[in-house]
Amino acid sequence: MPVFAGYDHVDCRVRSLAAVEAFYDALMPELSLPRKRFSYVDDDGEWHEASADHRYNAIEFFEEAHLDRATFFVGFIERGEHVPGATRIAFRVERSRLLEIESLLERIGAVRVERSDDFEEYPAVFFEDPAGTQLEIVARAARTLELAG
Repeated sequence: MPVFAGYDHVDCRVRSLAAVEAFYDALMPELSLPRKRFSYVDDDGEWHEASADHRYNAIEFFEEAHLDRATFFVGFIERGEHVPGATRIAFRVERSRLLEIESLLERIGAVRVERSDDFEEYPAVFFEDPAGTQLEIVARAARTLELAG
């Protein structure tokens, strides 16, 4: 049986990088993705280094430990025709940091910052970035599932 090997990357489409770049410049380091790289994503979805004339239509945020290449990254790709959907991306943080990040979200322009209905049982903050992408910051502990045999 195959074993889940984890995530490689997350690609988010945004209508305008200009609308979200400063927002993510402030948020991603708080989510342990402090490194930033400018890229160009072609019509086939292939990622390339930004051109010598600094042409780019995407930004990537990745871990400090991987300076030579992004082994896991969150990328934002500009697609002018993009309309945000209902899909939500969730990032996990330590519980002790959740309220601090909630406050940061309000300061950097997140839209509709809301806590989960049962914040004590499911400590999470839901919000939209300035371009309408739905996100969540959650502080629940990882748990092991017991499978029926």
